[in-house]
Amino acid sequence: MVTKLEPGVVRIAHTRSGAEGSDEVVVAELDTKGVLVSWPRALGFVDASRLNDDDRQIPEPLILRDGDGWLTLAEGYTVGASASSLGHSLERLRYTRVIHTGVNGVDYVGVNGMTSEIDGLAKWAKLVPVTTQLMLGDEGKGIEGVSVVAKNLDSLPLGGPLDLQLETSYSHNPTPKGGVFTISTALLVRTRSPELASWQTHQQTHRMMQDLMCLVYGKPCGSRLISVMREDDQELPPTDERRYWRDAYQPSFGRAVDPDRRLTDDDNPLFFLDEANADRVAKWLSEYSYWSRPTWIAMSVLFHRTLPIESRLLQVAVALEALGYAIAERANPDKKVSGTYEALVKNIFDFLGYEPDAVVGKGGSRDSWCKAFNQAYKGVKHADNDLTEGREAWTRAREGLILIRCWFAAALGVSETLVTQRLREGRVGV
Repeated sequence: MVTKLEPGVVRIAHTRSGAEGSDEVVVAELDTKGVLVSWPRALGFVDASRLNDDDRQIPEPLILRDGDGWLTLAEGYTVGASASSLGHSLERLRYTRVIHTGVNGVDYVGVNGMTSEIDGLAKWAKLVPVTTQLMLGDEGKGIEGVSVVAKNLDSLPLGGPLDLQLETSYSHNPTPKGGVFTISTALLVRTRSPELASWQTHQQTHRMMQDLMCLVYGKPCGSRLISVMREDDQELPPTDERRYWRDAYQPSFGRAVDPDRRLTDDDNPLFFLDEANADRVAKWLSEYSYWSRPTWIAMSVLFHRTLPIESRLLQVAVALEALGYAIAERANPDKKVSGTYEALVKNIFDFLGYEPDAVVGKGGSRDSWCKAFNQAYKGVKHADNDLTEGREAWTRAREGLILIRCWFAAALGVSETLVTQRLREGRVGV
């Protein structure tokens, strides 16, 4: 069985791409930062010292092979080398990502496909590849058994420039553990491009999907890289649409969530995928250049539990300004966006077409809320203003995040009535 690419795995492998062209043995340790390569060198003190030169060129990518197969390590940099008068040294290199491949020497700077997994996605999309059914006796009397069936569903296209699709996945171990049979399921996010697109281009779309889930739940949703694919790195020449996908590991791929803060079965989204407009979902994914900045800034506050409340308010305020600016720019691409901070934030309310009670308060108004929010924002931004009281800062930051989530629901075609109902039910996030 091939070793999974995960923290704690240690691979003792032969190099296949050293600058010297020789076959050397290295130790590759996967951790929460990527992979650390320890490379023993039979070098004298002077030659070993040169490994620390600023212009030192390291193998990029570094290709390794051991009993479990090939590894391609990419995005690397040196972390220094030791030097010894005994003629032995140790060079250390760090790479930020690793792919379970290498026989064809492909660098994976560009890819044709990328797969990730995001917390909460299966519940939001209502796509689970397992169905259960009670088996009743004659005339419906008594339960004779339970049928559990695992079968992958058809892919669900969401659109966007990289043909983003949601694909179900499951695994089953036929041997029970502790008398318990289990079926593990997942819903994967997969992007495809007919031509090679940069790693970053694919990753951006997956980050948009992570932001999407965070906006939907109002809570941090973790994202993990699963695999990548290149048309020119297949096991066998393709005969149909099926392709061989390579396991990949990159800890910095998406924002990670502390284990005790991950979503639970009790967490519910503001709305579900089938309550949104499919065309608007595809449009939102396609307009990455407009929406990625405000959503990335806003959702980042969800992942930092120790962030001071003043800093939280600052980030939400910046995100609101960026969102108001993006709305104006999207409406008139050829016109320079201008206006005060409050005017930009009012663009969000104008887009919504209503004033959520969860934001402005019952009986409140857009204008009064924007003024109060701006005042609180200035209190933590400018030293010549009175510092905003902590509870006020927390309240305004929370309301600002709810406003961004309401905008997002409207952008995806979710009705005001549904959003208002769900907010009253307590789906306001953190």
